Amino acid sequence: MGFNIEWVPDEPILIATATGLISADDFKMMFETVAHMIDGIDGKIYRIADYTAADSSFMDIIKTVKIASTHAAGSTADPRIQTVYVGTSQWISLARTALQQPQFGGIMIPTFHDLADALVYARNEIAKARQEILD
Repeated sequence: MGFNIEWVPDEPILIATATGLISADDFKMMFETVAHMIDGIDGKIYRIADYTAADSSFMDIIKTVKIASTHAAGSTADPRIQTVYVGTSQWISLARTALQQPQFGGIMIPTFHDLADALVYARNEIAKARQEILD
């Protein structure tokens, strides 16, 4: 079906909630939407991608990994974004493992079973970064 993307109020965190059968085109549109949403914003943005209510196909995951690793604005390889996955499907594991490979950028993606844990992680990382600036 697609993605619903929303800011967490007053925080540099986007939540991209996927529902239904997600295609490579859905991911590409999500990356483009995120690129527009973060345009002009300084600092790291945490994009929590919640896949608990979504499914995909093997081919769409492979296509998405290729798109995600291109360094396109809003993609997983965009240096302004730290992607965090939520979910337990085999497709999350496949994408995460593929993106860790050197040919796909060696991108490490923290993964959690529920949204609450992903939010705690993102907020802790934001707090650490702010503390490093102060030190």
